[in-house]
Amino acid sequence: MWLRNEHLSVEVRPGKGADISSITEARSGVDILFRSPWGRRELAEAPTTGDSQVDWLARYGGGWQQLVPNAGAERAVGGVRRGYHGEAAVVGWAVDGAGKTFARMSTDLITAPLRLTRTLRLDGPALHVRDTVHNTSDEPAPVMWVQHPGFGAPFIDEHCSIATGARTVLTDAETPGNVLPADVRAPFPHVPTRDGGTLDLRVAPGPDSGRSVFACLTDFEAAWFTIDSPTAGFGIRFEWDADVLPHAWLWQECHAGDGFPWYRRAYVVAIEPANVLPGAPSPEEPARGRTPLLPGRTTWASDLTMSVRQLPEKDGDFRSEGFTPAGEEPCRSEPSGRCP
Repeated sequence: MWLRNEHLSVEVRPGKGADISSITEARSGVDILFRSPWGRRELAEAPTTGDSQVDWLARYGGGWQQLVPNAGAERAVGGVRRGYHGEAAVVGWAVDGAGKTFARMSTDLITAPLRLTRTLRLDGPALHVRDTVHNTSDEPAPVMWVQHPGFGAPFIDEHCSIATGARTVLTDAETPGNVLPADVRAPFPHVPTRDGGTLDLRVAPGPDSGRSVFACLTDFEAAWFTIDSPTAGFGIRFEWDADVLPHAWLWQECHAGDGFPWYRRAYVVAIEPANVLPGAPSPEEPARGRTPLLPGRTTWASDLTMSVRQLPEKDGDFRSEGFTPAGEEPCRSEPSGRCP
């Protein structure tokens, strides 16, 4: 299913998680979203192994998913196993209404008593996304909720610059990647590296950097991020409600991950608004993985806007004043195969 106007073309897959699988800027023809090495398969064609992480990844064609009621490793909740990255992104959704520039979809989950709705609307160069999660039972339900957009080439390259309203970076406690130390808090954008240097997260990694990073942006002054791509000639801005999704997971995979699923074939930068810090509690961060409770018969709603803006043509360096390349040497040791 496609939504289109003079600025954007958006592909939506109701049969597979209501995924947004493509967002293409009309003037350039550039799709901003990452595409996995095996493409965007139909659910029925993917293998089933009994391992929820392998099965989820086999169905992951890139794009933008919604992770509910679980995000990250599978876990038991109330005696029921919630699979890797949750049920919402792999089940079919009903189309409740659609037109040239809008779509409404819904689904009822099985592993949690939740009814989800998603409404997409194009308005000029902006895509408005309203998602709701409703607890259909009288019992409170622990619910992880993560928006999972990944951005890829040709939109992403080493010339991209990243800005955000986050004031703090928290590296993952178990799989921070091959550049950053584990379980470290630092003020955005400068994060200490394992070798004693500093990484400037405003500068996007190139496809040949060999970098893998998994961290979390938090302590938002305002919930937004931008990625400007001089190569593509435009930038994007995401805005959302920090009261609902107070964090944003940060994932960078630049041909670094050995073995399944990437075999060093993926180049993706992802910033993922979330209601939970990733991972399990750690000595430094006991709040990690602490899942919010959705009270019975209660609804959470999230409004997110993704807008496109044209970039002015400039001579010389593409970066905004004050940007300095990180200058770190690519590190290919201990690559992470994690898909946050």
